[in-house]
Amino acid sequence: MFLSLTNELSLIVYRLLRMGSTYAEWNQKATLWLQTKMGRRARIGLLAATVVGYPIGSILMNGPFVNLTFPRRYSVESLPGHLPSIADEEYGRFLERESRVPKDAVVSVHIQKNLVTSDETVASGSLGVRTGLKLAVPMYSKFSNANEALEFFKNQYQDGFDFMGERVPIQWDSEIAEEFADCYALSDNARRFVFLRDLYAYDGYASLAQRSISWATWTTFSSIFTYWIHNSSRLLSGSAASFVVAYPLLLGAAWYANKQWHLLYRFMTDIHADAEAARASFEHAEGGKEYYWKMLKRNRIMRDINPSLWDRVTATGDIRGIATPIITRYDHLKDVNEEDDELKGVVGMDD
Repeated sequence: MFLSLTNELSLIVYRLLRMGSTYAEWNQKATLWLQTKMGRRARIGLLAATVVGYPIGSILMNGPFVNLTFPRRYSVESLPGHLPSIADEEYGRFLERESRVPKDAVVSVHIQKNLVTSDETVASGSLGVRTGLKLAVPMYSKFSNANEALEFFKNQYQDGFDFMGERVPIQWDSEIAEEFADCYALSDNARRFVFLRDLYAYDGYASLAQRSISWATWTTFSSIFTYWIHNSSRLLSGSAASFVVAYPLLLGAAWYANKQWHLLYRFMTDIHADAEAARASFEHAEGGKEYYWKMLKRNRIMRDINPSLWDRVTATGDIRGIATPIITRYDHLKDVNEEDDELKGVVGMDD
């Protein structure tokens, strides 16, 4: 037994030595190649491609090719029923408030085919560029009342509702199911708020290029530091292994910074869009409150039925990790609504 153990240890040591020898060989050859003219070009080319690759692809997909890429990325269809008339009215309201003309604010509004895919509007492009904006509001926007929503759930999700990747068992003949279905039935005020809010949320050049510009900025810093550390650090001594280690580490830091910067941009833009839409009229403000309240309520219902959702849904019904917390948006609209209530009193006195 002792002999067998000794042989196994010897084999492990031998393999480690061979691996060390192979690694040293590879590192030496790769380091020598990086010092050649071709190697330097390859290194610079990789760093340059890291900076410009994503921005070019993103701007092309969401700009000139948005009409081609949007229906491939999302499952969408034309607006049903009376939704096109509401969308057109809110588009006209946006143009009037912002003193814009249609050719300077090109938009195409659709509705999503799948209820489970996304609980919110999906979009590509920007209202601030001539290539235009593509929007798709949530699928449940078409439900005219709670009974229609409940009937849909009964037919499509007989074995349970798919929510955030979890199958949630729910009895569609129960009282809780009726409450849940009611959360998917929006009033026209809520629809008006959503259509107008989305126009403000994806307006301006930043909607198209903010993330690309941020990526280019952060990866430029990471690429410069990678090149400098690889060439100048005495500890790393310009070896190929040092480049292989430094490049992904600094790129990961740039990716994280870009993500956080985008989340900050998204938060500020969402709050601004909510406020602009809510101030359009008293009805828009009420619709916004209804929209976010129902979103919070249905999330709470799902959380109460399925405890496995507790780590993703808060007690208030908010979704952890999203750019703009739902409860923040709802509270913000409550403040706007209080201002509107004061205005209502003044308007009543004028009458």
